[in-house]
Amino acid sequence: MLDFKEQLQNIKNQENSYQKKHKTFNEQLEILKQRKLLISNESFALTKLQHINYYRLSAYFLPFQYPQNSENKNIFLPDNSFEDIISLYYFDAELRKIIFEAIESIEIYFRTQIAYFHSLKYDAFGYLVLNNFRENKADKFYELQNDILKEKSRSKEYFIKHFKEKYNSVDLPVWSVVEIISFGTLSKFFMILKEEEQKQVIKRIKGINKVVFYKWLHALSSVRNICAHHSRIWNRTLGVSFEVPKGFKAFEQMKTSKNKIFFALSVIEFILTSIGEDEIEFKSKIKALLVKYPKVKLESMGFIENWEQNQIWSKTNYFA
Repeated sequence: MLDFKEQLQNIKNQENSYQKKHKTFNEQLEILKQRKLLISNESFALTKLQHINYYRLSAYFLPFQYPQNSENKNIFLPDNSFEDIISLYYFDAELRKIIFEAIESIEIYFRTQIAYFHSLKYDAFGYLVLNNFRENKADKFYELQNDILKEKSRSKEYFIKHFKEKYNSVDLPVWSVVEIISFGTLSKFFMILKEEEQKQVIKRIKGINKVVFYKWLHALSSVRNICAHHSRIWNRTLGVSFEVPKGFKAFEQMKTSKNKIFFALSVIEFILTSIGEDEIEFKSKIKALLVKYPKVKLESMGFIENWEQNQIWSKTNYFA
C-alpha cells in the first residue's frame, strides 16, 4: 500500500485541466463590473468580497444572470446590483439559521422518544440485542451497531469517559447513545424499532405512518447537514426528496415541490405543531423573513400558489 507521501506525489503528477489563476479582491470586483453588475459602492463591495469567498458568493449570481446556455452566459441582467446579491445571500443565511434551530428541536424530541420507549420495554442496554428489533432487519441492526461504535469513538463528550471509569463499561445506556449518534443514525434506529415502539414514538404526528415518517427523518437529516455546512439552501433541489403522504390534502397540494425547500419547511412546521413546540414560532419567523426580503422569488423555493391558505400555513392550524 502506498504511504501518504507517495499518494500525495501521485496526485501532484496527475494532469489537471483547471487553468484559472488566483484573483485579488480588486480583480474579483473588476470581473463583476465587466459582467455588467451594478456596483454603486465599490468600498462596500470590496469589503464583502474580502469577507465572503467569491466562489461561495457566485452561487447567488445565477438568478441575476442570463441563462447559462445563452450567448450572454455569466453576464448580469439589466438593473441588478451587488446589493441584490448580498441581500439574497443574507436571506439564505437567515433561512438556514431558522431551519437549523427548528430541526434541532425536532431532533432532540425524537431522540428523547426513541430512548424512552425503547428503554421502557428493554431497559438501558436493550438496543444491543438483535431480538429486540424488527424481524428480518439483522443487517440493519449490525449496521446501526457499527455506526454507534464509530460515533462513540469520535465523540468527545465527557459523560462517555465518566461512564467508563465509574461503571467499567464501554457500552452506554440507550439514553446516552441517542445523544451522541448523528441524526442520520437516529433515523436508522427508528427504522428497525418494532412496530409498536414506532407507533409510540410518532403517536403525536397524526395521519403520518412509520414509513413516511422514516423518510421524512432521512430527508430532514439531509437538510440539516446542508444548513450545518452553511451551504446554499433557498433554491436548492434537494438530493433527498420528501415523501408525500397519501390522502393528506395539505401535503398533496405541494407534491410538485417535494424536493424543494418549501416542502421541507412545511414538514418542519407540521411536526413542530404536532409535538407542541409552539414557542419556536417557526411559521411566524418564516413569514417575517419573506416580508423582510420581498425580492426573493418564492417559486424558486417551491412555494405553491396561495400557499398561505394551505392548512399548514394558514392562521388557523388544523393539526394542533
